[in-house]
This record gives sequence, structure tokens and C-alpha cells, in this order.
Amino acid sequence: MLFRKTRGKEFRMIWSVEKSGKRSFLAGTAHFFPHSFKDSLAIHLQQAETVVFEGPLDEESLAKVSKAGEDHQSPSHLFESLDKRTITSIRRNLLPSNLGGDRFQFMDLRGLRDPAYEMVKGLKPWMAFFTLWTHYLEQQGWKSSVDLEAYRLAREMKKTIVFLETIEEQIGVLEGLPHERIIDFLKRADRWNNYLGKYVKYYLRGDLEELLTLSTGFPSRSFSVIERRDEIFFERMRPHLEKGGAIVFVGAPQVNGICRMMMAEGYEVRHHAQRK
Repeated sequence: MLFRKTRGKEFRMIWSVEKSGKRSFLAGTAHFFPHSFKDSLAIHLQQAETVVFEGPLDEESLAKVSKAGEDHQSPSHLFESLDKRTITSIRRNLLPSNLGGDRFQFMDLRGLRDPAYEMVKGLKPWMAFFTLWTHYLEQQGWKSSVDLEAYRLAREMKKTIVFLETIEEQIGVLEGLPHERIIDFLKRADRWNNYLGKYVKYYLRGDLEELLTLSTGFPSRSFSVIERRDEIFFERMRPHLEKGGAIVFVGAPQVNGICRMMMAEGYEVRHHAQRK
């Protein structure tokens, strides 16, 4: 399923949060998406004084993540944890149709003729997974990122930018992704296409409840990534919420828990979307 990238989509995954007359916004991001929200995000950002993100998004920081995901010492490979059917499904998803995923036989797994195998050779399981997943998304036309789009706009507008985590903390979260969740999601590679179609539909209409149900099995939907970080994020964003005039960008799965914490602290939280 190829998604045609278009500009001008309305950004609906956003909530207004207000307490004691101080108003801010909480936005749920998609790290990869087939559409741009540039115009809609720009309208929201123009109203903000401070723009808050989960963690650093500059090229140097992203390069540190890539470096941390390398593992050239261990002889093990992610494919060793997968069965033949799963590997075949992954190949079909990743390789261009003119190459034909079927032509690579199981006996050739360790050979140079297998691009899917070579793509993640020398990588830790979590980095191998994200490499396979992001390559698949790119094949489907998912070449935008809500986080990066908002970050670049905020820099262009010369907004005050704040990060809730250091890149080292983010790498630590990635290192802790449960191996069994990674394997389980890869075993459902034949259903990825259906997953993407629903994800786009729910995200575009700002339907957080359906989105959370859909993404339950995703590797990063674990306690260490979601619930534990909800508390950290809320505590670190609190000064900016108390001041008002902030817009906070966190991964969409984090929004639900953070909203509950805000309401427990007396914040009025409302789903907000600009109307054309």
C-alpha cells in the first residue's frame, strides 16, 4: 500500500491544557508519516513561546543513536530468532517488487546475495528492528516526520526549544526494548500493510483511543517506554505548563497517560483541532 504524500493536512492530534489562566498545548507525534502537516503545525507554533520535544533531534544526536545501535563484536544476527515464514514476509515487504522477495532462499541467509540480511548485519536487535521498519515505511512513502517537521519550523521561527530527555537517556530506553516484543512484531510482518492503513486513518482524525488499541503490540509500547516515561515527561514539562504559552510534542502513545496526570493536577484538557 503506497501512500501519496500531500501537503496541508490538518494536525488533529493535539490537546489544549489550561490551569489558572495559563494555556499550553500537548501534541502527539508520529515519528514517521506519509503526509506533511507543515501549514497546520506552523499555525500552532506561531502561538507558542516555548516548544518542547522528547529529546534532541539534531543530526549529531541522531548519529549517536545510530552509533549506539552498532554491534560488530557479537556474531549473532536478528534473523536467528526468526522462523523461515517471518523472514520471507520481511523480505517481501522490504525488497522492491522487481527484485522479488521470494528469490532469496533460506539457505542463502548468511550469503551476500540477501540484502535484507545484510541490511541489519552488525546491529543490535533494537537497531536491526528499527532499520527494517523504517526501510519498510520509506518503501510505502512514509518519508515525513511530525517531530522533525515541528522541530525545523520551531528553529525557523526562532522559538525557545526545550528537550525533556538527553540523547543518552533516549538511547537507554531503546536499549531496554524487550527482545520478545521485537520478535513478536516482526512475526506479524504479513499484517504490516493493514496496520499502516489503519494508523493513517486514526492519526489523521486525531482518534487517540483507536490509535492506542492499534499500536498495542508495537515494540516500544512497553512499560519502560510509556508509563515510566510519562511520569518523567510530566515532571519535566511542568514548569513550562505553569508558565503557559508552550506546545509540547511527545509520541502519541505518551499522550493518554500524561493527560491523566494533568487532569489529576487540576488542568482542563480538551482535544483541540483548528478548523478551516
